[in-house]
Amino acid sequence: MDIQVVIRLNQLWRTIYPHLAQWISQWCPTKTGWVLELGPFSGGISRVLMIQLPDLKTVCLISQDKVARTVKNQFESSFETVVGPLDSLPFGVFFDVVIFRGALFFLTPAIIREIYRVLKPGAYGLLGGGYGPLTPTEEISEIAEESKRLNYRLGKKWISKGERKEMVKGAGMERCAQIIEDGGLWLLLKKNSHPG
Repeated sequence: MDIQVVIRLNQLWRTIYPHLAQWISQWCPTKTGWVLELGPFSGGISRVLMIQLPDLKTVCLISQDKVARTVKNQFESSFETVVGPLDSLPFGVFFDVVIFRGALFFLTPAIIREIYRVLKPGAYGLLGGGYGPLTPTEEISEIAEESKRLNYRLGKKWISKGERKEMVKGAGMERCAQIIEDGGLWLLLKKNSHPG
């Protein structure tokens, strides 16, 4: 993965992250809790959530050490950074929210199952891509073309709603997953509050 492209994408999205964090905060606990943000575009949402909801603790898991160090330095925040595989998360059942933005071209059924596994009962996972429904159109317009071009350089593939449904089915998560198309294409997972 080209580090310079990741850095530039995170710079571009700095104005978008507050809107995404505001939208995602509806699934976060209002008191203490833990958020896990996954992937090479981690950090921006976590940083803002920690400002908006100061009692939250966040962890960012990135699969490449060099990208993890770069992201940590770029956002200059107190979130913890962990390096590890996305399809075998090094955590137990621990998180109130798991976020995987920019996930559409990394996501697999195995990653969906892992995200579900580390959620506490009643907790949420939000996986997908897009600007979210709260981002003003003019802010999207300012970065859309360059963002699309840079994502293409990273090898990003666009996934349809139908392909997303098949991925959810392959993960065996049809009963706990909802597809959200407002502000992009997102998959909302909710962990059953009761075992079994």
